[in-house]
Amino acid sequence: MRRILACGPLCAVLLLPVVARADATALREEIQILREKVEALESQQATLLGQDIEEYLAADPAWRGAEGGGEHDRITIHASILGVNQNTVGLDPSNRSVVNGDYDLEFDFQVTDNLSMFLHMTGQGTDSAGSDGSFPSQFPPGGTPGAPAGQATLSGLFDGIGVNGTTPVAPGAANMYEAGIRFSCRAGELTLHHEVGELDPRTRFLQNDIADDAETQFLNDLFCNPPAVEWLTDASGRTSYAYYGWLELGANKQFTVSYGWFNTPGRWFDHGQFYLQGAWKGEVGGRVMNVRVLAWVQDFFRDASGDGSAGGGASWDWWLNDKVGVWVRIAVNGGEVNPVQGDYSFGAAWNGPFGSRPDDQAGIAIGIIQANEDVLIGAPETTEVTLEIYYKLMLEGGKLQVTPSLMFVSDPGGGIPPWQDDVLFILGVRFYVPF
Repeated sequence: MRRILACGPLCAVLLLPVVARADATALREEIQILREKVEALESQQATLLGQDIEEYLAADPAWRGAEGGGEHDRITIHASILGVNQNTVGLDPSNRSVVNGDYDLEFDFQVTDNLSMFLHMTGQGTDSAGSDGSFPSQFPPGGTPGAPAGQATLSGLFDGIGVNGTTPVAPGAANMYEAGIRFSCRAGELTLHHEVGELDPRTRFLQNDIADDAETQFLNDLFCNPPAVEWLTDASGRTSYAYYGWLELGANKQFTVSYGWFNTPGRWFDHGQFYLQGAWKGEVGGRVMNVRVLAWVQDFFRDASGDGSAGGGASWDWWLNDKVGVWVRIAVNGGEVNPVQGDYSFGAAWNGPFGSRPDDQAGIAIGIIQANEDVLIGAPETTEVTLEIYYKLMLEGGKLQVTPSLMFVSDPGGGIPPWQDDVLFILGVRFYVPF
């Protein structure tokens, strides 16, 4: 009996650690449960606080402006500065060097998902006569000392632009170049796109990915805007009001049909110009190819009998690989309105022609202009041939583009007096800064 009583305290001592461990385990479990409840409450409070902050910022336009949201992110602004120097060679003693420049400022506003508007402004410096200073308005007649300037090449005879494609179609210190609205709507399975406003047809028809922009590609307007087309816009600054529309067809939207009516303000439905173009964009050999075919009828420019004219053209471009692209463009017209009956041009461009200059670009193009003998009566020659070579230096990551160029024109102006030389050389350099 005494041994049993003696074992009692001993057993109690031995069981104390077991009981203590059981209590500690229970305590840790309670602590873990409390910690999880606290974390759940904190997460719920953070969620509610975040929702309150978002609702406040969404309701307060001042906060939306501070974070860069709201209507400000629906506005896009582009700006650029351009300068061009051109110098005749071999017209002694009548050689001249001219400089012209301009700026562009473009505002685009995304009003809704289907509606936008745009305001594109341009401005140029002018001389005492109101000219922007570019050729051909200041061409000296070859080999005729003291004779007045004014002789043009065939590429600039109709629209007054020619060898410097940057000559503005909206001349002046600060003018509106284009302004309008763009709207898209559904018609069954198709989406119709519309533009209405002051529009330039030159940027909407016979486009070409390699020869379409005199500010960054070939400078001569022959290679940007075919002179056989009687464009409504020209160096006179004529205002062009228009309706322009297009729709995309095909499973991959590779086909585009575009059309437009262009005229001056006033009796807009009378004696205007209508353009219709079909285009295809696809891949050949893994590279993008574009084909565009244009037809137009115009009654704005009329001959002595009061008749207008009609014509057609085509444009093709294809990048053979990452470095080399080729292109062709033609345009012809009928009637006795335009002194140019047809033009045919082709060329190529090279990206990174030198390994040490991978962002630079070089280009070469040849254009043949056929004169309309019923309009250009008495021209000694019926064709004018133009060759242009350029090399574009891409500096500051492409934000400064410096482009030396050489042009050669054979039988300029069809050789009509006062042209006395049958060749014209022009050396030039173009400076362009886009933003």
